[in-house]
Amino acid sequence: MKLRNNFLRAALLAAAIAVSTPNYATTFSTNYTDMWSTGSEPGWGLFIDQQADVLLGTLFIYDKGNMAAWYTVQWSLAAINPGGQPSYTGTLFQTTGPALGQPWNPALLQYRAVGQATIEFGDDAHALLNYTIDGAGAVKQVSRFTFATNSILGSYIGATQDVTHDCKDSTRNGLVTTDPGPFTITQNQDGYVLKFPTCEVTNGVFQQFGQIAKVDAIYNCQGGVAGEIKFTGLMSEKGGITGTYTGRDASCSFSGNVGGMRVLK
Repeated sequence: MKLRNNFLRAALLAAAIAVSTPNYATTFSTNYTDMWSTGSEPGWGLFIDQQADVLLGTLFIYDKGNMAAWYTVQWSLAAINPGGQPSYTGTLFQTTGPALGQPWNPALLQYRAVGQATIEFGDDAHALLNYTIDGAGAVKQVSRFTFATNSILGSYIGATQDVTHDCKDSTRNGLVTTDPGPFTITQNQDGYVLKFPTCEVTNGVFQQFGQIAKVDAIYNCQGGVAGEIKFTGLMSEKGGITGTYTGRDASCSFSGNVGGMRVLK
């Protein structure tokens, strides 16, 4: 997909620079909308805004003269690796236009292709960024940038649903389990606790990556089913929470989704 309308392109670029992008919904994959950076190299970074399977990236770095510069790229899906993580590729553009405080003159708006950029996601919070600008290249490991705590604690009304795979008894592969109803996420001295209608998750270790979080924990369900579980891509907002999870019990692995509306007080 290409942006053919210069006005639309300019509007998107302005939006990416002017504000910290919100989380837009996507059914294609994990939502990669966030600010990304390399922790050991403060001062430069990357904004990503995702809609469907298209990523709009705004790269803010320092040019050859050590001056701040920004470039934009519209990334299209290039491939999906065996682990299910996508990679994207696109052309980097430098944009110039009327100076700040001057009357808008569309004739001064210019776009210049300066190189190529690819981004390969290792998981929902880490990626490999590879780009070239006017012949100079860089390869950087980037991750979501966290600058404020985003709590997932609360009471919700929703459900979990998962499907089994890699079972010792192959006839149990593909079993779908749904656990609907109210659930809570709390914290005690042993870690995070997620209480669902038929299962309890305890000893959760919480990590935040930008706008998303993950929790590694153990679970116990009715009937004596127990094992390890990992929640990833947890997005907590005013309206509720969504995420995915994977785990295993004594006989099967499983993967699924969790979501719930926040209970109003």
